[in-house]
Parts: sequence; C-alpha cells; structure tokens
Amino acid sequence: MVKNRVVLTIFTIILIIFFQSSANASHPSIKFEVDKNYPPFSYTAGGRVYGFAIDLVNLVFEPDKFKIELSSDTWSQVYKKLIEGEIDVTVPVAIVEERKKYVYFSKPIFTRHVGLYTPRGFLKDVSLKNLERYKVGVLKSDYTETFLKEKLGIKKYYTYPTIEELILALVNKKIDAALMSQEIANYFLIKNNLNDKTQLKIKNIFTVKSAFAVSKKRPELVSYIDQRLDYLINKGIFDELYYNYFSTYSPEYYERKNKQILLTALYLLLVIMFAASMAIFVMTRINRRLEHGKQAYEKYAQLLAENANAIVLTLNLKGEIIYFNRFAEQITGYKSEEVVGKKWTDIFIPSHRREYIENLFKEIAEKKALNNHENEIITKNGDIKWILWNNTLIESPYLNEHLIISTGLDITQIKRTQQLLEESYEEIEQTNQKLINTLEILNKQSEMLHEEKEKYKFLVENVSDCIWEIDFDEKNIEFYGKLKDIFDIDAIKAKNDFLAWLEFFHEDDRSIVFKKLQDAILLHEEKVEFESRIKDKNGNWRWISSHVQILYSADGKPEKIIAVNIDWTAKKEYEDKLEHIAYYDALTNLPNRKLFEVKLENLIKKAEDGRIQGAVLLIDIDNFKDINDLYGHEAGDEYLIAVSKKVLEYLNSISLDTFFARVGGDEFAVILHGLIKKEQVIDITTKILAIFESEIYIEKIEGYIFTSASIGVSFYPDDGRNVKEIFRNVDIALSSAKENGKNDFQIFMPLMLMKNLKKIEIEKSLKKAIDADQFELYYQPVINLTDMEIHSVEALLRWHLTGKGIIPPLEFIPVAEESGLIVKIGEMVIEKAFSDLKEWENKGINYLHMAINLSARQFKTKFFENMIQKLIEKYEVDPKKISFEITETGAVENFDVSLKILSFLCQLGIKFMIDDFGTGYSSLIYLKKLPIGGVKIDRSFISEIEFSKESRAIVEGIILMAHRLDLKVVAEGVETKRELEILKEIGCDFAQGYLFSKPVPKTEIEKLLIERKITV
Repeated sequence: MVKNRVVLTIFTIILIIFFQSSANASHPSIKFEVDKNYPPFSYTAGGRVYGFAIDLVNLVFEPDKFKIELSSDTWSQVYKKLIEGEIDVTVPVAIVEERKKYVYFSKPIFTRHVGLYTPRGFLKDVSLKNLERYKVGVLKSDYTETFLKEKLGIKKYYTYPTIEELILALVNKKIDAALMSQEIANYFLIKNNLNDKTQLKIKNIFTVKSAFAVSKKRPELVSYIDQRLDYLINKGIFDELYYNYFSTYSPEYYERKNKQILLTALYLLLVIMFAASMAIFVMTRINRRLEHGKQAYEKYAQLLAENANAIVLTLNLKGEIIYFNRFAEQITGYKSEEVVGKKWTDIFIPSHRREYIENLFKEIAEKKALNNHENEIITKNGDIKWILWNNTLIESPYLNEHLIISTGLDITQIKRTQQLLEESYEEIEQTNQKLINTLEILNKQSEMLHEEKEKYKFLVENVSDCIWEIDFDEKNIEFYGKLKDIFDIDAIKAKNDFLAWLEFFHEDDRSIVFKKLQDAILLHEEKVEFESRIKDKNGNWRWISSHVQILYSADGKPEKIIAVNIDWTAKKEYEDKLEHIAYYDALTNLPNRKLFEVKLENLIKKAEDGRIQGAVLLIDIDNFKDINDLYGHEAGDEYLIAVSKKVLEYLNSISLDTFFARVGGDEFAVILHGLIKKEQVIDITTKILAIFESEIYIEKIEGYIFTSASIGVSFYPDDGRNVKEIFRNVDIALSSAKENGKNDFQIFMPLMLMKNLKKIEIEKSLKKAIDADQFELYYQPVINLTDMEIHSVEALLRWHLTGKGIIPPLEFIPVAEESGLIVKIGEMVIEKAFSDLKEWENKGINYLHMAINLSARQFKTKFFENMIQKLIEKYEVDPKKISFEITETGAVENFDVSLKILSFLCQLGIKFMIDDFGTGYSSLIYLKKLPIGGVKIDRSFISEIEFSKESRAIVEGIILMAHRLDLKVVAEGVETKRELEILKEIGCDFAQGYLFSKPVPKTEIEKLLIERKITV
C-alpha cells in the first residue's frame, strides 16, 4: 500500500513538472530589445516603439509560435544585455568579427554603406590617410567606431550617443567630419532638411552586412530566423517592407531599382516593337481588303463617331477593341492608343463580372443584336460608371471577321439618383404614424390652397392666416387674418414707421427679405416668394411662406405690397425630422454613417486644397454580442448611449476639429481634422480606449459593465483620396488590431492592404479549387518502433494551383479556417482518404491504418457524426483502422460538445489522437476525461532531443504520462538516426518523419506499403 502511494506521488510530481514545462514551452517568449533612438530602424513615440526593426521581427516570429516581449534602451545597453543573455534578439546589428565571439548572427538581411561627411563648403583636402589631422565624430559603440580605431588607427575622436546629435555637431561645425552609415545619415538629413548643410565627401569607404544578433543562450533561434527570412524574401514581403522605410533615403536602393526598371523597359520595348510589326502587317492586309468598300463613307462615319455624344466602340468577337471614339476617352479616362488591341473585359469589367460579359459577346454573335443592356465599367481612376448599350453585329465581305458595333450612353447619374430615391423611400417608410399623419394634413392644406388659387386668383388663391398690406404713399402697414393676433402688431404700428415691420423677421432673414423685395422693385417684378422666420408674442420663432404681390402706379412706382403668409412651421418641423431621421442615429442621436461619409468627403477635399492632414478612427466594441446575450438588448442600448456620451464629451474638450458618429451596431467613427503632426492621434486614441475600459453604470441591471474596444486609424489624404479608400484602409487596420488580441489600436500601413488583398485572392481561388477538384492527398508513413514496419499513414492535403504549382498549406489553411471553407475541404479529404484505404485493402494491403487531421471548426459542425457514418458505409472501411488527429485546444473548446462527438465516434471504433501535444493550452483534467487513444509529440521537442536535456526530459515525461494513461505515443518530425535511437531508448511507440519518408503522392506511397519494412 505504501509502495503504491510512493509511485502515485512520483507520478503526480512528473505530471506537474510536465504540465508546467509544456505550458511554458508551448508558446515560448522572445525578449526583443532595440535602440530607442535609431530611426527608421527603431524609435519611440507616445510611449510605444515603432520602426523597420519592429515590423520585421513581427513578420519573422510567427505569432502562433512565439510571444514577443518588446523593449528599448540605448544601443550600448542593448548590446550589453544581449551579450549577458538578458535579452534574446536584436536587429539590425553590423556583422563584425569581434562581435562573433559574443553573439550569434543570422544570415545578412541587407548591406549598409559607410561614408565620410563634412559640412557643406568644407574646402580642406580630407582623405582617410590624413583624417587624424581633423576633428572626427562617430556613433558611440557603433561598428564605425571600431573601424576608426582598428582599421584607420585614429585614437583621438569624438563620440555621440545618437546619429542626430552627431549630425547636429557636424552641421554646427563642432567637428570637421563624421563617419557614419549613409542610409541612416541620409534619413536624418532629408527628414530635418539638412541636405544643403552637409556633403558626402568620401562615398562607400567600406560596406558592412547587417543581421539579427542572437544571444548565445538561444542558438536554436538562428536557423528559425534564417528559414523565415528566406520565406519573406522569396515572397517579396521583405522587399516591400524595406521599400516602405528606405526608398526615400537610400541612393543604393534607387540604383538597384533603376537597373531593374531599365531591364524591364528594354524587354517591354522589344515586345512593343514586335507587336507593332505584327500590327502593321495585319493592318496592311485588312486595309487591302477594305480599300474598295470604305472610301465612300469612311470620313463621314469617322466624323459622326468622333463627335457623337455617346461611346462608340468596334470590337471583334473575342472582345478585343478595334475602335475607341473621343467620347469613350472622356468617360473612361483612357486614350484610344492605351486600349486598342486589348480585351474589353480585361480593362473595363470587374473580375467577378468578366465571365458574364464574355457570354454576352457570344449572345450578340448568335442574335446579331443586343439592345438596351445595362452594365457597369471601371474607369482609369477606379470610378464605376453605368452604361446603357446597343450592340449590332456587322457582317461584310470586306471584313476578315465579324465585328461588333457598340454604342453606349452614360446613365451613372440616373443610377445614383435611383439609388438615392430607393434609400430615401426606405427611410421615409420607417417614420412613425405621427409623422405620416402630419404629412397627410400638410398635403390636404396644400390641396386646399391649390383649389383656392384656381378660384380667387392671387389673394383668394393664397388665403392664409395673415395678410400684410404696405402702402407706400400713406407709409402705413395693415395686418389682417386671425394669425396676426399671435404677433405683437401694436408694437410695430406704434413706431409710426412702415419699415418697422422688418423687425418681425429673424436677424439672419431681414437682409434677405429686404433684398428680395428691393431687387423685385428694381426689375419691376410683380410677384415675389420667400420663406422666413417671425417671432410670436411668446418669443418663439415660426416659419412662414410669403407670397407677395407688388402693385405699381402708371409711372412705374411701387404703390402697395400685399403679402399673403402661410404658417409653414409644421412643414419645416416635418422636414427637419425627416432630415434628422436620414442623417442621425435614432438611439444615440449621433450622426449616422451617411452623414459621416458626406462630412468626410468634404474634409478630404479641404485637406487636399489646403495641405491639411486629418485622421479617421474606426472603433469597434470588443465582444459586444456578449453584453446583449448576458444582460439583454436594453442594457446593451443603454451602454451604447452612455459610452458615446463619454467619448463625445472628451472629443469636445480637445482643440482639434472633430466629428463623431455611430456607423454600425457596435461601431463608431471619429474624424480628427487639422492635425499638426500624426503623433497626436496616438494620445487621443489611447484616451478613447481608456474610456471604453472604464466602468459604465447601467440602470437596467443596477450594476457596472466593463468591456474594451479595438480601433483602426487611417490618415487622409495620405492613405486615400476619397471616402471609399479611407474606409477600406481603416477597416483593414481595425481587423489587424482585433487579430493582435483586441483592446488595442492599429495604424494603417500599405503592407496590411497587401496582406488583405492576398487573403481575398486566396479565398477566391480556394472556392474555384473546390469546384475544380484541385486538391490531392499526399501520405507520410508512421513506423512501429518495435519492428520498424509501417503501421499507418497520415493523409496530408496538397493544393495544385494551375500556373503556380503546389501552394504550401500554411498559406491557405488559415484562410480556409477563417472563411469556413475548411468544412467542405475537410469532408473532401476524409472521403478521398477512405476511398484510398479501401482501394489498398482490395490490393491486399490489409494491415494499414489511416490518420486524418481535423480542424476545430470542422469538428464542431452540425451533423459531423452523420457525415462520418455515411462515408464509412459508402466505402465499407473498418472504423478501427481510422484515427482522427485534433489539436489540444480544439479538443477542449466547447468541452461538452467535444466529449459528446468523440464518445459517439469512439463507440464505432474510431480512435482520436491529440496532435502537436505540448504546444497548446489545454488542461490535463480535460484530456483525462476525453476518450483519447494517443498523443503526437510536436516536432519542436524532437528536433532538440539530441542536444537539450530539457527537451529530452519533456519527451520522457510525455511518454511516461501517456503510458500510465494507456495511451500510445507518436513522435513527429524524426530526421536523424540519433533521434530515432533516443526515442527507442525512452520507449516511444511510433515515429514519422523525413528519416523514413517525406509526404509523397498515392502512387509512390503504395511502393512503400507493399514493402512495409523501412530501412534507415
């Protein structure tokens, strides 16, 4: 009994050590520190660190594998910490032989060129040989200081903690010369407008490679960084990042780009010359055929087409443009020579509509004509135009082929008007019954007025509540009608001044009313109409619509003015309500998206004209759906009202011109206009985030609600010249903030747009790939370490994209997961794997088991168990030969659902394996409850098992724990014989990896399955 307790205690300790170790190893942290004042590589602003180095390290270290701990300090302190192992990585670091004793370096990422700078107009003869005569400055602890001391032998020199201080010392002539990196020097000189104060005296004295510097304590990071750098360089991502930061300041970069452009231009010139030759040859042939038939009407037809107020095109049945008239150039922005010979669909039609338009060409060929057809086209500047087309097929013995003559009318404005009318109609439909009743009353009043007008000419026609009669001869004014009783008539008449009636009007309306009457009298007009505001006895302003008749004497002088006035207040209030409904949010009373876009469009135009800069902030409340689900929609609405008031109160307190709107259910947007510098946005955005993090008291629940928000930021006009571009970019930045863990803000960068477009393109290609069945299964054998025979194969998905070859799973699997396409793809994988397994059984390979990966999203879909059952019955496979591999986190998410599905399928005989064991965040308590058949140890542990005691201890702990729980263990990624020997020594059950075979197509794996025995 005592012995059993001792064993149980030891096993518990092993489990605790394993769990702590695996939790720490599952998502290792990288301590990354940079020079806090070394732009554009790194610099601090608003308490945060920015720059090329930070963006590069975020691209190199994948977020699902590493957690970056970012900090900054002076360069000397950064380098000291790296040597002592207090930090793991920094970049960029010049590769100097002396430094290789203390740190590891990755492969070089770029070359820096060192030059000697002097003040502008420095006439003394300076060279490397006589440099010791002059006062020379360098950056402290930099590689240039090493070069100055050791290579040039100069002992006396001046050091500066930052490049900026070094340059200012040179400009102020405290030193005669400065030795520094040309790329960094050029950056500061251009940034601070100091180019005319200095000169590059000696160019490219020497070059030095820069790379990631890695602590001696983390040697495993070097190979990982090198692999990631190769990937980023091959994909062009590194070059794009480098261009964003250094294209303005790096002459060497421009020289390299200019060479590429020159070669490209030469190639294009050759292609154009060849195309021109072919065009001349073809046109010569066509001209000979058309010569006899075209001369009679050629000039008239050309004149008619060129001057027509409509688009006139000639195309062949392939859709290639042959003729493009002047009006078409005006509408599209393209010149004729830019489009002739090219396909219409490639230039003017959105990609999703091209197939539809090409089918229209076929329809024209069959029916000979296609009229009154509408479709949109894309102009050169990216605008959308709607065109109404008439198309006719021309068949003539003078032509080598049939041609299509198309004429088009620009109906864009009609379409926009139609859309606005539809939107307005929808909004009016949503108004309440009270407004509808008011409209009906006003309509009846208007009808009554119209009837009266027909009967009684002017006065009788416009009878209302008040009539003014001004007599110029008597200099008197009289008022009639019951409405006059609500105005202070006696006060006006007591002044004995007939012009005193103007005091009735609002001060903003007086000059307008007087000018209208004055102009009418000067032009001898008899009728005038205007709207104005008049104050009643209670001090309220009422709107009136005045219909004025001016009576003249025989000699043309004005005698009387008679004005019939209608109380227009109800109508104006109704119009104001309609406008408010159209442009304001009903819940928060903030401007809505429509008004926000109108305001933003106007401010963008002002920014372009006045060289002003502004910013747009798009705010999305994190997990707002949870508030509605937990507390109800009324509480959610109360929260939106309360938090919007706090944000508005803060925005009103700052000096900038701001505009705040609710643009979606839980989305708000802010315009900051007239920024002095972009860094202002950081402080404002941080304070807005703090508002959303603060507690909000909600009366509905009699308690507080805490939440957070994510914010995207985009600047205008730098990031976009119209509302569409700005909203696209700020939405991309918001998505990036949410991907980074929410409760944060992200400023838009062009690299985000590239990533977003790439993701969209992959998703679109994936949809086509599913329909075209472009997927194939590769198989990798799993070896039984007891007898070294194949036990099973793992089915691995490969995507063959026409023209691009095999697309790596890491590129398309995350997109498929996010879009939900993984569910359909996963079902195809399972069906192919079952089919292949059955085919091999029919060929006599009866021992084989099949392992298939499942995504968490696929695993939780409705009717997943039914789908598996049907496929088992369809292909008549033995469920006991099937095992599904799922990740730790995928298994424990929605634990109750996972347990139900796993238990049901296990009853059929299907086994489940935990994939990448040790890299997730799962709990051993959960794993113990799930019906799991085994675990697969992640490659990251196996690759270090030869050299790392910690990795070996972790692997031994996993195997011990698994065997105690009666689970089998598979080691992934075995690549060396020594790894295999160690795994056998510590009792691992199965292994797979390149040592045995890489993943291969079905035909190749069959050869291994027939032999069965693996020799290494």
